[in-house]
Amino acid sequence: MVERMSVAPASRLIVVDPQHEIARIVRGAMALLARQYVLVEVPGAADGLYEVERAPADLLVTAARLDDEVDGVDLAVEIARISLATPVIVLAEQGDPRPDSARLAQAPFQYFVRPVAEPFLRALRIALDGLPVDFAAVPDLAEIALPSDVPPVDLKTLRAIMLSLMRDVGAMGVILADRLGRVLIDEGATGYLDRERLVGLLAPSFSRTGDMGALVGGRAWAMQYYDGERIDLYALSLGLHYFLCLLFEGSNRAAMGAVAVYGRRAADQMIERMGVAAYALPVAARATPQGDLPYTPADEAPPARQPSNRSGNAATLEALPETAFDPDALFTQPVDEQLADSLFDPEALGRMADGFGSDEASQVDIDAARNLGLWGD
Repeated sequence: MVERMSVAPASRLIVVDPQHEIARIVRGAMALLARQYVLVEVPGAADGLYEVERAPADLLVTAARLDDEVDGVDLAVEIARISLATPVIVLAEQGDPRPDSARLAQAPFQYFVRPVAEPFLRALRIALDGLPVDFAAVPDLAEIALPSDVPPVDLKTLRAIMLSLMRDVGAMGVILADRLGRVLIDEGATGYLDRERLVGLLAPSFSRTGDMGALVGGRAWAMQYYDGERIDLYALSLGLHYFLCLLFEGSNRAAMGAVAVYGRRAADQMIERMGVAAYALPVAARATPQGDLPYTPADEAPPARQPSNRSGNAATLEALPETAFDPDALFTQPVDEQLADSLFDPEALGRMADGFGSDEASQVDIDAARNLGLWGD
């Protein structure tokens, strides 16, 4: 069965699955990614090999269990032999036998166990955009404990601050990582880029924050900005061991002011919650402004900033979270009165409604994505 979704140039996808389950997942994933594609669905390994040899394919997705003689891993290895440029993703079920780790480490494919969730979306992006993948270097983050030279922190508390910051600055996604290049928390639409590769590139620069502090004095705070055509990225340091990434869709230089203000405030809050862990030095400590010694308790996280008391009721104000209400941020923003007057103009509202377009069959909502296993609970 061949399904064409667009007459425009599109990715050619091959799905190999005797149970006809995976094609539905791939369609949903491509709809979430808003990608044009031509999907060729075949039931067996021989048919998949024929399609790869017949015409170039941008990606082949296969079930792990195919027949008694050939499984999905065998098929992926054979495709790598005859067409190394064709990326392959193997999707296994929970009950399928898992290949041994040595075989997976050498594998020229990506391997997932259903439900696939967002890592599968990221794998599609990597395969279709032609980004290189180091299969052996992608760890299972859920099974990794922080080593002794990266102090553990309360991720649940930090996550709440991250979500608040993402709303304050209007970011599409936020990522928390450590200086070893590991993703610890990611929220929002972060699947538009390879997160592990991103933090792996950023980690070395943030691991030198302590050295920069020795040059500029005190504890340096860093904000990096990358202006991309598809995504704008702001990265903020959180002490010596952690950093934060904020993702914006398209060119969004206007967000720099909000990130500098709200991002710095959130960074201070997160460093405060980390306490000693924010600036604790590893066993092999580098030179500090005080010499080749770990920081003393007096050097630990800065004291908590006291909320302003405009009403005179200190007890009430201190019971509220610091980010609950900021009157300065609310009443000192410039307002375009002409834009406000046109907000409820009938013609403007009509144009806005027309711009939303209609719901097409190729679109996938959150409930459908969850049912397909492409989105976590």
